[in-house]
Amino acid sequence: MEVQKKLLFFILGCGIIAGCSGEAPSCSDDETQGLVIEISKDELKKQAGQEVVNSVTLELSGIRTTDFNEKTGAQQCAAELVFTGENGQKSIDITHKSELVDNSEEFYVTVYGL
Repeated sequence: MEVQKKLLFFILGCGIIAGCSGEAPSCSDDETQGLVIEISKDELKKQAGQEVVNSVTLELSGIRTTDFNEKTGAQQCAAELVFTGENGQKSIDITHKSELVDNSEEFYVTVYGL
């Protein structure tokens, strides 16, 4: 399976964050990872179709925090997006950002490099 590497900008809102920590969920937080996978599947569907999405499993590997904004609580992240299917495994490097919306009850995840 061939996945084009091109810069895309996708934003997806998410649910309520428990507590008022003033920081967005971490790069490796389950909610953050879930949104990155969901956004990635949506983009894969646009590029290759639902059949391809159904035939592969997506997961994140090597998740790391590359920057943290103390003022806004935003987390800048990098990871490998791993595609596993009947033809083996392929991975691409992506970056993503987790940040709070102004009301601090929801957060956004933005994914780059799909």
